[in-house]
Amino acid sequence: MSFTDLHCHLLPGVDDGPATIEESLDYAMTAVAAGTSRIVATPHVERVDVRELPDRVDELRAALAGERIPLAVECGGELKPRSVWSLGQAELEIIAHGPPGRRWVLYEVPFRGVDELFVEGARELRDRGFGLVCAHPERSQGLLTGGLTALAPVLDAGAVVAANVAPLAGEEGPERHAAALHVLRRRLARVLATDAHPPRRPFTLADGEYAVEAATGMPELAEWLTTIAPARLLDEGVEGATPTAA
Repeated sequence: MSFTDLHCHLLPGVDDGPATIEESLDYAMTAVAAGTSRIVATPHVERVDVRELPDRVDELRAALAGERIPLAVECGGELKPRSVWSLGQAELEIIAHGPPGRRWVLYEVPFRGVDELFVEGARELRDRGFGLVCAHPERSQGLLTGGLTALAPVLDAGAVVAANVAPLAGEEGPERHAAALHVLRRRLARVLATDAHPPRRPFTLADGEYAVEAATGMPELAEWLTTIAPARLLDEGVEGATPTAA
């Protein structure tokens, strides 16, 4: 089975990911060679007009096809808490995934720590009919000294966690590495994603698969987090999302 990456800054020229289409294609070739077949392009939504994203993804798909790179790319976005109220329903739908009634968005856990704005934003998104996939809580300051307690109500309401490759691989310092190991070993992570920002952060899910196996000795868990679970989230959505009233 092949990898599905739910969090990757692959679109060129929109945020702090690749600056050019050539950099996007270089990473795409690397990812495919490492075993990835599907990537969700997740630019920071505050840096781009969300309404332009479908066309930008189509342009990338055309470039991939032109180079015969067998990579499926989905349109998504990484949503910060402060951006929740700036997006209308149609814009949220552009970056959401899953079937009706099970739609979800990628929601960033703040680096500075889990705060009330994050919790309020999560509540707002649920009220608007979306489930949540919470990006990289292990990168959030103080996760193991109160952060998980603050995050618990969001997870209890149905949100799931997408952990990152780099902290688990020990690439972002001891605090984040310890938090990543805790998230992994406590089975708090539903999926593992790269959060790649090529060319400066060119991790692939092959790196993640290796990191999971090294931390747990469980190749079946590595396969679940990088292959089975992310594909199911894309295709089947999350529990707890509800359709909004017309």
